[in-house]
Amino acid sequence: MSLVREMPVNAVARHVEVTDKRLWRIVRHYVSKAIAALDLKSLRAIGLDETASKRGHNYITVFIDLNRSDKPMIFATPGKGKDCLTKFCTFIEAHEGCPENIVEVVCDMSPAFLSAVEQEFKFASVTVDWFHVVQLFTKAVDDVRKLEARQTKLPDHTRWAVLKGAEKERTQHQENALLELVEQGFATAKAYRVKELLRWVRRAESKQAAKWRITHFLKHAAEYAADCPLLEPVRSALASFERHLPRILHRWHSLHTNARLEGYNGLFQAARARARGYRNVENFITMVYLIAAPIQVLVTS
Repeated sequence: MSLVREMPVNAVARHVEVTDKRLWRIVRHYVSKAIAALDLKSLRAIGLDETASKRGHNYITVFIDLNRSDKPMIFATPGKGKDCLTKFCTFIEAHEGCPENIVEVVCDMSPAFLSAVEQEFKFASVTVDWFHVVQLFTKAVDDVRKLEARQTKLPDHTRWAVLKGAEKERTQHQENALLELVEQGFATAKAYRVKELLRWVRRAESKQAAKWRITHFLKHAAEYAADCPLLEPVRSALASFERHLPRILHRWHSLHTNARLEGYNGLFQAARARARGYRNVENFITMVYLIAAPIQVLVTS
């Protein structure tokens, strides 16, 4: 099991001199046995996110126990949206848990996720993870850059100059590109400035301080983005931010984030790349369980 977690199954199968299909059957058997032994009576806070299972619009949705310190994953299912939440509720009940006991859900701003969470977890507060707020505005900056590049020649190295955060080291070429964008008043520079203003909001130490900063952020961001057709992606991001503001503000009350799940997503995708893809989604989900669920503990017990 340890070898399969670290190496492509085909390589392990050659090493132990069995077919890869037989090895997959063995692995799925033990993973299924382990997951069947999960006890979710104490489940109170969950994080969820989708991750790509193959190229194109193919995803699985992964759920983690936010109160579990190690190997927090408890469920994964093909697809994304309402059906995934319904399946997860059925899974909770089958493992001695109760959806009504969930008091917090951390997720992104997907309308499908949010409506399903409100329907399935009626007593849970919803926190929109800050990672997804930054992701929203980073995409807006990139969309503005693409639109502007169709109309005018942008400085070389613009893409990573504006997509990197201020805390990340830039090359001299990227620094020069950013300076030129600002000095010449490119729309991309205005979009970048809005994205970087989020850092000031993020550093607020209380919900009250965050509300004050967000009020000023929205005012200044709206001024930066006004009267320029190229900045429509930024205006759209600001509208989405305002629409989800109560859920975003909840992060100043919550002790939970989806940072660990985003980290695991990187491991899932690294495993997929290492294996050059999986024959089917069931194999990918099995590997995801091996990486992030407490398989070894459950099998041993």
